[in-house]
Amino acid sequence: MGTFERVNLFYGVDHEQVYAALEEFWHQEGYALEREDVHDVSLDSYSLRERRGDWTVLKWTRGWEWELRRRAQLHVSRAYDCPGLLLFIYDGDFWGCELFHHGRAIDRFQQETGTHGSFFGDLPCQGLPALLVAQFPALDLNIEHTRGYLTHYSVDDPAYEDIDWEDEDDPRNSPVRPGDGSGRLDGGVYWDFQDFLGVDPHAPVWWRFTTSPPQSVRRNGLPL
Repeated sequence: MGTFERVNLFYGVDHEQVYAALEEFWHQEGYALEREDVHDVSLDSYSLRERRGDWTVLKWTRGWEWELRRRAQLHVSRAYDCPGLLLFIYDGDFWGCELFHHGRAIDRFQQETGTHGSFFGDLPCQGLPALLVAQFPALDLNIEHTRGYLTHYSVDDPAYEDIDWEDEDDPRNSPVRPGDGSGRLDGGVYWDFQDFLGVDPHAPVWWRFTTSPPQSVRRNGLPL
């Protein structure tokens, strides 16, 4: 089985601010935040990392609930008028992101679409590189590199069958920047893209917590 992971990247706010806004959101939804002291990656808990440079990273829980947790990220953005991203990698096969600012989602990208559709329903998900660059002017992101990372393909396209996944000289799947660990059409771009943004995904964990809903909305005894 490949890698399943989702993280929020919040720009220009620290971990304590992020936690305060999340606590407010979840309480409004009727959930209690409970600290999780055990360092066990199998547990269904959020990991909020200390701010490093411009970014604070929140690693999502194991569950794949989508709508409520995306509303939580928008609440943080609204509280501090900060831009940010949701990044995900699905089974190691492809990655995607959602860009938000001013408390609303403004763009989406999914590397692969086709047979399995999109996590964003019928919304466009080819990504707008110039829009992403514009949200983080202080980072001075290279627009050509940004376009390279936001390279989309469809498995329904006959040309998809001709890609040489092992050949780094194939321009369709060449690394975006020297030193990248993956070709631009590989799911591992998920990590290369974070490095491009200047994110430290290994910053120390400041707080681990779970969201415990009312008993009436628990499923199989576990929180959503």
